[in-house]
Amino acid sequence: MSDRRVLITGAGGFVGRALAVGFAELGWSVIALDRAFDDPSEHPRIRQVVADLEEPVPTDLPRVELVVHGAWVTTDPETLGITDGEYEVGNLAPLTTVLRFTLDTRPTAFVFLSSSGVFAASDATDGLTDAHEPTGESPYARAKRLGEGMAADGVDAERTAAHVVRLGYLYGPHEVARPSRQGVSLIAHWVTAARAGQPLEVTSDDPLREWTFAPDLAAALERIVERPPAGHPIHLSSRHVYRDSEVAAFIASDLPSAGIVTVPSKRVVKPPMVPSDVTVLRGFAWTDVPTGLGALQATEAIDGAGGTVREIRA
Repeated sequence: MSDRRVLITGAGGFVGRALAVGFAELGWSVIALDRAFDDPSEHPRIRQVVADLEEPVPTDLPRVELVVHGAWVTTDPETLGITDGEYEVGNLAPLTTVLRFTLDTRPTAFVFLSSSGVFAASDATDGLTDAHEPTGESPYARAKRLGEGMAADGVDAERTAAHVVRLGYLYGPHEVARPSRQGVSLIAHWVTAARAGQPLEVTSDDPLREWTFAPDLAAALERIVERPPAGHPIHLSSRHVYRDSEVAAFIASDLPSAGIVTVPSKRVVKPPMVPSDVTVLRGFAWTDVPTGLGALQATEAIDGAGGTVREIRA
């Protein structure tokens, strides 16, 4: 298909930006939609559209073959000063808006970006597979599970294939804190600490995580939407599993002034998410952590004076 177009919501944030750039580099024309953008895009295939999904999607957009809904507030409602119900509505109302747009415009495929955050730490003792039933009870987990159901049932299946995709533990370039996503990955924290000459803190339980390089996601999604939906949420994450201490050691080896210290564990970390065994992703070349860290250094992923993670207020 020539001149394929994709609409990505939440494209001003960390994951959405990575997807927008990734799809553009794959040759797609990208409509990047968000309430605000940290920086203007210089990529000729990316058109940034400022819009609030509390209102209908703008009607002057060209037809797209793919809609990827990534807009989501991950900051917990207590921090935001709102109720759990308000948090849920604030996330699911935009999804309703985008599903309505999808019904009206009939793209070939729709993707809802969910997360391993739907799971509780007790849902598995080893890796979390797509056979495990998620039981997370945080406002984020409950809202994401509701979103998964809405996305699976909210399109015209005869015209649009609906894919629900759970993302794993992500890191990558241009990761900054925003009001809607105040937390950043451990890699972002550690690189910031290392550049400031501070120790890298590793918790005493030293958990295993699946470390997924965000720029890989677009190519993986492109493969997924070329096939019929799996009929269940797909676990889209790399097979590169490391303990926190191993990743911290990778960073310390590049920035020798940084030491590693052990601190008490604050909470139980979920087991790593196991990628779904779908034929189309067998053999997919996920970026390993040392290579991903090299790319971060090359693109100066951690912004701000003195190498600190900068906060975007938008």
